[in-house]
Amino acid sequence: MKMTKNAGCDSERNVSLANDFGEDISFTGHLVGEEMYFNDDTGMLTMEKLFKNNEQAMAYSIISAIGHARERRSYSVVPGKETSRVDNGTLQLDLDTDMLFELLTLAIESEQNSNSTVYEHVRRKLAANE
Repeated sequence: MKMTKNAGCDSERNVSLANDFGEDISFTGHLVGEEMYFNDDTGMLTMEKLFKNNEQAMAYSIISAIGHARERRSYSVVPGKETSRVDNGTLQLDLDTDMLFELLTLAIESEQNSNSTVYEHVRRKLAANE
């Protein structure tokens, strides 16, 4: 599934993205896309939002819920010339940008080998954006 752009929210705004695993992520940018999907097999509802600013920094929020239980995670990525700063609300890492993409590729491949529905969802998103 492709993230849908919210055409009515092109102006930058201050947001605080909830994070159950660290500090909330504060970000100033515009909404690039959002998506909500339901997994019939697990009963999990997942909502995602992606924000971007004029400096090409991004913030991502994902909320997953089954019944009354929910999990909220947020991340930000600030690109640099050689490295990108990644923040998950608990830890900030400066990673070589090429290494960051390599790690993402490895994570996607490991999900593929485990017959994960997460991998299938990411694969469909990447295919839709090609």
